[in-house]
Amino acid sequence: MSVVYLCLMEIHQIKIKQNLKKDGRRLRSLASKNIIVDSLMKLIQKGILEPTAQQVADEAGIGIRTVFRQVQDKETLFSKMDEKVKSSYQEKIKKVVPKGNLPVRIKGLVELESLLFEDNLHFIRATLANKWKYKTLQKNYERNQRNIKTLLYNWLPEIKDLNKPTQILLTSLNSAGYWIELRENQILSAEEAMQLKIGVFEDALLRKKT
Repeated sequence: MSVVYLCLMEIHQIKIKQNLKKDGRRLRSLASKNIIVDSLMKLIQKGILEPTAQQVADEAGIGIRTVFRQVQDKETLFSKMDEKVKSSYQEKIKKVVPKGNLPVRIKGLVELESLLFEDNLHFIRATLANKWKYKTLQKNYERNQRNIKTLLYNWLPEIKDLNKPTQILLTSLNSAGYWIELRENQILSAEEAMQLKIGVFEDALLRKKT
């Protein structure tokens, strides 16, 4: 083998090692970010709606410098959390298809949304508590509300035949924020809140047909 060939092979091997190191750093960085986001979510599920960076670091078992190195700021951290929550509830929505007559679809929709809201109750609380501080959270909340409205009309297209004020009232009743109102301020159990929603939808939609 020529000296030139051996030199080229050595350079190639060095580049491979450098790329492997870079890939390793990327994987470690991604793992650290996931741990940080998961730790934020765990704290929120414990009822701490706006954890400090130090609390997140302690929960993750890492230094606070690592938190700041991996995540730019708290807005970015909340945004990453929202992405995880959105991915989770979208998967659940895809698994259920609206079918049956109107009473069956009303019950099916309310049960589906009750499950989604209850699973993400603490995250909804955290979003409502912090969205006025962070534009990203505000935009994400508005997007989620549009998605919930789309879900409502996909399951119950009959709502389009109602007058505008009634449509607005039913859309508001169906929001994540109103679920929090029923559960916390009205002190209803999840079952009671669900039955209340079913009753209101039935009064608005079935009474119209009789």
